[in-house]
Amino acid sequence: MKISNEQKKINRLKIIEIAVDLIIEEGYKSATMRGIAKKAGFGDATIYNYFPTKESILFAYYEDKLNETIEKMKEIKDFNEYTINEQLQTVFHIQFELFLSDREFIAITFKKIFLTINQNYKQIKTIKNLFRTIIKDIFDAATEAEEIPPQIFEEMIFHLIFDYYIGIVIFWLNDSSEKFNETTILTDKSLDLFCSVIQAGVANKVFDLASYFFKNHILSRLTMLKSHKDTINIIKREFMGSNNE
Repeated sequence: MKISNEQKKINRLKIIEIAVDLIIEEGYKSATMRGIAKKAGFGDATIYNYFPTKESILFAYYEDKLNETIEKMKEIKDFNEYTINEQLQTVFHIQFELFLSDREFIAITFKKIFLTINQNYKQIKTIKNLFRTIIKDIFDAATEAEEIPPQIFEEMIFHLIFDYYIGIVIFWLNDSSEKFNETTILTDKSLDLFCSVIQAGVANKVFDLASYFFKNHILSRLTMLKSHKDTINIIKREFMGSNNE
């Protein structure tokens, strides 16, 4: 019997939710695809129509949470009036809110997904690209509003923010303060500092300084060395020619 696309979405979500519960109950290694299928009420083979491996369910979970973050951002009516700092803080605060009910699951799986070298490059790239889309939209809006200057090292900045995201989630997982207050303080203060650097165009200024130094010192020295080398070659040719005579 053919099922609708809507039912497929429901089944997919159910598998992820069951996997989260089972991994919390039994641990990642003990939870099996067969066990997840049984608890979800599917046949052993049916689950593979949705996910080829247990690990792919984990990637789907984190991808879904980023998509939920995007939807929640869209629900904030005056979000476009926030400063870049406020928008970035909101992204992280939404992520923590979505993670909170599954914190034990995240403690078990987060490092496995984001800190373990594995062969699931395409899946991790999907998550990184989704995260990049969120951050790029924020940067593009801030640049258009002339809140920040265009960033020369934009792609590098996006990679740094993704690494920061991984680090701040790990910090949150180890945060035992009331209502994770230490994570909130760290996130707000570090993003405030980061945005101040971005708004001041520090990266651009460093690049300009490096470019100036390279052009006026390195290149001039290379030109001087080339000139010396050419002179030496001329003397060498003349010397060799006189000897041949």
